[in-house]
Amino acid sequence: MNWWLFSKQNEFDEKYPYLWICLLYVVVVVICLAVRAVTWPGNKHVDLDFFAQSVVIPVVFLTGFVQVCSIGYHVMRHYMETRLLIAARQEYKLVSFARGNITLAGWSVLTPPKATKELALRMLKLEGEFPLAAKMPLKIELEESFDFTRAGQAISRVLEPMAGKLSRYQQIEVLVWVRGGDESCSDELRRVLKRSAIATKKITFLPECPDYTQVTEWIKLAKSYVVERLLICVDLYSDEEASKQMENVTALLFTNDYVKTEGEKPVYFYQPMTGVTDVESKVPVYLRTETVSKPKQLWYTGLSRTEKYPLLEVLDQYKVVPDRLELEASLGEGSAGYQWLMLTLAADAVIYGQGDQLVAVSEQNHFAMAALSSRLTCQPDYPEEKRYTLPWEVGGIGGLMFFFGLMLSIASAGDDGKMLSGWFITIRAVLVIGLFIGMGALFTWYYGDKAYEHMGM
Repeated sequence: MNWWLFSKQNEFDEKYPYLWICLLYVVVVVICLAVRAVTWPGNKHVDLDFFAQSVVIPVVFLTGFVQVCSIGYHVMRHYMETRLLIAARQEYKLVSFARGNITLAGWSVLTPPKATKELALRMLKLEGEFPLAAKMPLKIELEESFDFTRAGQAISRVLEPMAGKLSRYQQIEVLVWVRGGDESCSDELRRVLKRSAIATKKITFLPECPDYTQVTEWIKLAKSYVVERLLICVDLYSDEEASKQMENVTALLFTNDYVKTEGEKPVYFYQPMTGVTDVESKVPVYLRTETVSKPKQLWYTGLSRTEKYPLLEVLDQYKVVPDRLELEASLGEGSAGYQWLMLTLAADAVIYGQGDQLVAVSEQNHFAMAALSSRLTCQPDYPEEKRYTLPWEVGGIGGLMFFFGLMLSIASAGDDGKMLSGWFITIRAVLVIGLFIGMGALFTWYYGDKAYEHMGM
């Protein structure tokens, strides 16, 4: 689904010329009365034929003429209303798509212990000073162990706070990424899970750190199946490797089958906007259609100048997200794992009562943005077609008036009735009414099709 909307469409505000049409009726009736009065036989009394020929028949023909002439007016209305409907339904589709979500049922994070305790709170400036990368350790302290590697120890520690919650699920699919790791990490993870009595359905090793498109796939899947996914990202470096990036390990449980417990509130991760290159034009659409309340903070990492500055400019323009938190400013140079660490920090902020949060990330020029909230949003109403007179209906009314006028003219001419047989009336009705309905239907189809063509549909 592309994040785009049509520009605002103009409403059809052309007024129907009722006053001029009424004046036309008055003029025609006066003229016809005057003409018939002059041509009426002097020795004949004024009867119903007089009024039929001077008022009724002219009014019927005039009504047909007015209806046929007004097809142009109704054609333009149909064209503009069709464009409005196309734009409204595109917005509905996009809003419905943006409402897609999955529950972030649990998360845990492991970072260097000193200066990073309650990291989300400190970054939200609720406790102490904003942590700075230069003043904090970059390495996670782990003991030497014969049973587990450094990565295995980190996984064990990050899963420990989640063990009770994970034990409630029996069909968990685990995905693990370890920097510089290989398939052997899956075996080590399996031993860690077994020791923690966590049952799993499948374990998958990811050769590269996944991005938010992984969550998009789970959101799509959640519409038809039960989703229970545990994502573990181990962003550690070897002891020999000097790094300006802070080590971090995160574990996140995504599910659409959240088991509520007393005192717990879920965090909903809304449909991410992913793979975007044109930040300046796409982000306003996301902010407009994403339907949680105005976020309080924007967490971002990995953004280039060409992505960061247009994003911040758009946020200022729309007057949303007053606080912006760049992870690199406090945690060190960005790494692949920061996007998931950032997600846990934003989820913490939601739980801390900070309200809805927005996260933005970019890796290899693939910008992504998503929202987190403690509540679900409401589905908007589906845009229905407005009820207005279509060109084919106007043509049908015009044809009907011409047919009635023709029949009244024949009847008032004093015909003996032979011509007014059933077949004669039927053939005339089909020819006259059908001709004008067909003409109106052609205009209805043509300009409706043009509306779709001009909207690029």
